[in-house]
Amino acid sequence: MPLKRGRSAKVLRSNYVTERRHGKSSKQAWAIAYRKAGRSR
Repeated sequence: MPLKRGRSAKVLRSNYVTERRHGKSSKQAWAIAYRKAGRSR
């Protein structure tokens, strides 16, 4: 499933959960979610 677009906290969390389900580590999943949203941590 492709990651969602957007900058809201809801979209970030959704993308994080998606990456975790695909076996990514917690730090890596957050990094991917933030990158997709165009935000920095």
